[in-house]
Amino acid sequence: MCALWAAAGCQAPVIVEGQAIARVIYPPSDQRPSAVGGAGGEEGSDAVAEFAKVMAEGLARQCCRSDEAASRVVELATLYRLTAEFTGQRNLKAVLDLVARTVVEVLKAKACSIRLLNENRTELVIKAVANLSSEYLNKGPILLSDSKIDQDILASGKPVYIADERNDPRVLYPAEARREGIVSALCAPMIYKGRAEGVIRVYTAQVHEFDWFEVSLLQAIAAQAAAAIVNARLYEEAVRSAEMRRALHTAAEVQRRMIPSKPPAVPGLDIAAVYVPCFELGGDFYDFLALPEDNLGLSVCDVMGKGVRASLLMASVRASLRAHAENVYAISEVLRKVNRDLCNDTLGSEFATLFYGVVDLKARRLTYANAGHVPPLLFRDGSVSQLESTGPIVGIDPHGRWTHRALPLRKGDVLLAYTDGLSDAMNFADEPFGHDRLRQAAQEAIAQGQPSEGIVRHVLWTMRRYSGLQSRPDDLTMIAIREV
Repeated sequence: MCALWAAAGCQAPVIVEGQAIARVIYPPSDQRPSAVGGAGGEEGSDAVAEFAKVMAEGLARQCCRSDEAASRVVELATLYRLTAEFTGQRNLKAVLDLVARTVVEVLKAKACSIRLLNENRTELVIKAVANLSSEYLNKGPILLSDSKIDQDILASGKPVYIADERNDPRVLYPAEARREGIVSALCAPMIYKGRAEGVIRVYTAQVHEFDWFEVSLLQAIAAQAAAAIVNARLYEEAVRSAEMRRALHTAAEVQRRMIPSKPPAVPGLDIAAVYVPCFELGGDFYDFLALPEDNLGLSVCDVMGKGVRASLLMASVRASLRAHAENVYAISEVLRKVNRDLCNDTLGSEFATLFYGVVDLKARRLTYANAGHVPPLLFRDGSVSQLESTGPIVGIDPHGRWTHRALPLRKGDVLLAYTDGLSDAMNFADEPFGHDRLRQAAQEAIAQGQPSEGIVRHVLWTMRRYSGLQSRPDDLTMIAIREV
């Protein structure tokens, strides 16, 4: 504050913050120029004294404005430095430690602590301190429901002053405050775009009433800190997201190697296949197995769900199927063992549909078992038949049983096996492509004498023309085998 003492004679001291920093002095009347005050006598002296007093008051006010401007310059310089330092920080812990140290430095305080709201926004968790012990850092939680101080801070968005932490009834840890030697405190919210991120507290070693400059400076630092905290969190999330994308990309490459890059070349059979995952990782797969005694195993599987979880389950089913198919002749027994493995290693909500068949290349016969999968289609002499289920889906009932069926193959027969990602593809009216359209598209290609590759491409093109740019809801797998 600025004040002015009463003028003594023709002298008036200039008082700033209780101290005389200068004095306005007028010489005796006989030494004054006439322009300054040539009037003699008592009336003239009073006028000169009043003029000196006015001059001193004006100088005092000017000094106050100069001090205020200097304080503002310090504040702006501090904020500019903080902004530059915060911008260069990407680690959240480093940002918080920097804020705590900076507050102590610029406010010449005893200590500082920073607490951030937890994910549920029910507790303030201490994250950084300056000049406080590790015991204080680990002193315990501050639940918003228990802290009247923090409730007021976050509700009003304004700082709260604590004259003495050692005996204020609102303080949750007065004993810790006495141990650390902290007395007065100023608590300010850290708010970014209207959302509170936490609370910053600055402490002094003796009773101290914070002036307007200290309060405004702490508020400005808190606002800058909140923005830096949000940016650091976003950066950490971006880093984690990039790492996850790289991991998913690597996993997708591994999964793609599980899918045959091209169908096997088998005399008498024309084979084509397509696999299009909905996301980078998929839950569908198809596979071909070279079995003893001129037998070819083929499988199409659709695992429940999509993404990472489905891809892991898909790898498990594929590995189990390959392991048992190599050593077990009965197809139904292969499915039983796959089902047992799946039930042992997965949750009850994780299951798969699976079509598994073996083509005897000498006898030209297909023996198959269908574990709840979309029935493959057999096109023969202009007609279509379905290879229906011969048992339940795998992964639900550990005591499940399957039967198998045998089907002789004739020249010109076409077997089309697929997953429901093909038939369930939607157009913009939310109408599915459906089995009928799929069957009709395949018949068109077969009637034109297309090879298996042409059949697959025509069905896929017809589906995409129907659904347009609508996103696909599921993975898509299709294989076509033509007897030639």
